[in-house]
Amino acid sequence: MAIKIERAKRSKFSWAALGRVGLTAAFLFWIYIIWNSTNELDNKLNVVTDRYSVIHTLQVEFKNEVQEWKNLLLRSNSPSSLSKNWQAFESQHQKVAAAAQDILRQNDAREISQRMQDFAAAHAANFDLYKNSMETLARSGFNPAQADAQVKGIDRPLLENLEAVEVAMEEEKRRLNESMTAQVRSQIEQSLVVLGFIALLAVWMPR
Repeated sequence: MAIKIERAKRSKFSWAALGRVGLTAAFLFWIYIIWNSTNELDNKLNVVTDRYSVIHTLQVEFKNEVQEWKNLLLRSNSPSSLSKNWQAFESQHQKVAAAAQDILRQNDAREISQRMQDFAAAHAANFDLYKNSMETLARSGFNPAQADAQVKGIDRPLLENLEAVEVAMEEEKRRLNESMTAQVRSQIEQSLVVLGFIALLAVWMPR
């Protein structure tokens, strides 16, 4: 009889110990879920920030292109210097065009895509105008006045377009950040409910 009682006590102790181990494992698992959710949110927010910060880089590169054109007008005083300066301008133009295409590939928001398509089309059309102006510069004996007049102000609409894209991107970034944050907050709240339930089980579990 005593042996049976002892065995029952041992069995009860074993099941209680096993239950505590299980509860501890479950508790740690949900702690990990919460940590992983916050870490994943941080990574996603960083990705979104990187994705929508490229417009600033494009604005800088386009302003550099405009500066290259000004350099061409001011520094070209011979066929060789004109050729060298045109190559620098053309290289910068291609860099801007490639950056614009990268933004188009990475974004599917309608307003952003439409504005970037408009920018890309106008940017390509302006290149032909700059090329004609460069030829005018060569024919005029490298007097920049007439060449400059041909393209005066054509960069302004493109800069305004990029500024509008930046505003649209900021709004899209805010929307995505709020959506992801709300989703993760919901996951964390659900995990906290489970943790509370586990804590109650641990408190009321028979000793």
